[in-house]
Amino acid sequence: MNAPATEKFRDPSLVDFGADAGGLGRRLELLGTVLVDRPLLQPELPRRRTTHWRDAGAIYHSGPGRSGTWTFPVPLPDPWRVAVPLSTTTLSLEVRPAPSGQIGLFLEQADQWEWLTRETPAAATMLSLFAHSGAATLAMAAAGAEVVHVDASRQAIALARRNAEASGLGMAPIRWVCEDARTFVARELRRGARYDGLVLDPPSWGHGPKGQAFAIDRDLLPLVNDLAELTPATTASGPGGPVLLTCHSHRWHHRRLRDTLATVFPSGRIESGPLTCTDAADRPLELGDFARRSTH
Repeated sequence: MNAPATEKFRDPSLVDFGADAGGLGRRLELLGTVLVDRPLLQPELPRRRTTHWRDAGAIYHSGPGRSGTWTFPVPLPDPWRVAVPLSTTTLSLEVRPAPSGQIGLFLEQADQWEWLTRETPAAATMLSLFAHSGAATLAMAAAGAEVVHVDASRQAIALARRNAEASGLGMAPIRWVCEDARTFVARELRRGARYDGLVLDPPSWGHGPKGQAFAIDRDLLPLVNDLAELTPATTASGPGGPVLLTCHSHRWHHRRLRDTLATVFPSGRIESGPLTCTDAADRPLELGDFARRSTH
């Protein structure tokens, strides 16, 4: 059983990470009282410690290509949710194990969600692109913003809406849009729409609901240039809102993300760094990169 192990760690948290006996990377996370053992695609990891891995209640087994299978040695909570406390609210995020090994939430983004609650002006109009299961959207809505949530997956939007209801934000002013990000932005430009700030977390590659291909190396720079037109440096009520760009693509180091934002958003303070989780032994694990503009 996994219950005794969960009492020793903050929930949610990264408990341990490292290479298994075959040299393959794994991570062990505590998510809503369940220890989750799944792959970690990073080179040169230290050997993982063995104490708590045997208590895993959800284990992902890699298969051919980009799919695999899950096994669940212990009964799972129903619903299986994780409470993520932020300064203005507590997000309730559903865990959804997928054949890809993803689980529907990204703990390395938690500091960015907290930053959004601080930086998002009340009554701002914010855009959330590649919005996935909605944690960034909900952080901005909790700060009092009106949010347009855009994702190409109907399943992801349905999950985000359930997360909004569970987080007490079911009546928040969120517009849910299932569409290709570039198609949506191009239409908003033609309409003359304006946003106070934005969040985007593009994949390395992906497809829109009508099969539109997205590749970060080809499409990110043109998209960011278009977004700069949608998000002026100042608004009628004062400085614009925050701009947050995150990704998990190894060619897009945080310094490159910072330079990308600085080129098209010349005002405000831009900072960047790795998206990091720290395990129970205080070891940092970098799981992506961010750059963000603050106007405060």
